[in-house]
Amino acid sequence: MKKKKVIIGLSGGIDSAASASLLKSEGYEVIGVTFNFLSSEQTITAARKVAENLQIEHHVLEAQNQFRKNVILPFIDAYKNGETPNPCMLCNQTMKFPLLCDFAKINDQAAIATGHYAEVKKKDNSYELWASPNARKDQSYFLYHLNQEVLKKLIFPLNAFESKNQVRGMIKKLLPELSKGAESQGICFIPKKGHQLFLKQAIFGSQPAEAGIFVDSSGKILGRHKGIQNFTLGQTRGLGLLSNTKWAVVGLEPQTNTVVLDDEQVLFKDRIFVDQLFVHPHVDLTKQEFSFKTCRWGHIYRGQIERLPGNQAIVHSRQSVRAPAPGQALVFYQGRRVLGGGIIKHFEFR
Repeated sequence: MKKKKVIIGLSGGIDSAASASLLKSEGYEVIGVTFNFLSSEQTITAARKVAENLQIEHHVLEAQNQFRKNVILPFIDAYKNGETPNPCMLCNQTMKFPLLCDFAKINDQAAIATGHYAEVKKKDNSYELWASPNARKDQSYFLYHLNQEVLKKLIFPLNAFESKNQVRGMIKKLLPELSKGAESQGICFIPKKGHQLFLKQAIFGSQPAEAGIFVDSSGKILGRHKGIQNFTLGQTRGLGLLSNTKWAVVGLEPQTNTVVLDDEQVLFKDRIFVDQLFVHPHVDLTKQEFSFKTCRWGHIYRGQIERLPGNQAIVHSRQSVRAPAPGQALVFYQGRRVLGGGIIKHFEFR
């Protein structure tokens, strides 16, 4: 009997290596694909070593120009608009999964797999995305947008693992050096501890960042700062402002290099405007209460939705949400089942 092919995104890290190993042990013909988004020889070498050890076919797909167009430039533009974008989610949506699916189509309509911690369940004639039972590692928040075409092909081999230590233990015999490696964190195209410098260059170019101003919500000038790239929505510490008032960052205006400050209570919202709304099949959010998150590690809230024309909505939360950041995703759940999500946007409620 011919083995079923599966195309796996192979980054050279622990999770994708363990996923590929599991799939091979289950009888799949595994083909590893490494996306060269940043001309990183280190990533390609690591992935190639994994493929050699597993004795699986391996390909490198060049996609630097696409990555810059679809991920890096939108990330910069979002910051210029005072938003807090999520490039990893954008990468999944516009790069990784479309490229995996395209490669699978030319390889006998193969299945696809990644090292994410999440679950796909089939119900009747449709496929549902579920959060991983391993809540500490769950990554469903970054995957809410996956449609039926992707979900019907998708395998998450690591879903059965209860902890990262189990994954390390499994891969230790095959690749001892890899099992000791640290988990990747941060944004792949920004050097470690270089977030502020990257944003400064993106917003102001190679010239020194101009000093900006702090203002309160009425527009009154409260002081000066060294550049808007040093601040995030909701920030209360490290403002460098001599004042007895406890200020919080409630707004960012990159066009004028202005940081808006106010009392922290201003950050709490019970209505959140969402754009680019995506809802999975057989889900009617208007007829049910649901839980939702505004960041991966964030508090779980309960609420209801008010649909607006187009793919827009207002989410009404039972409990006020602290600093829902424009540019971040708001993801809907029913228990572990992912119902859909959207992108938080600026909106002035009257």
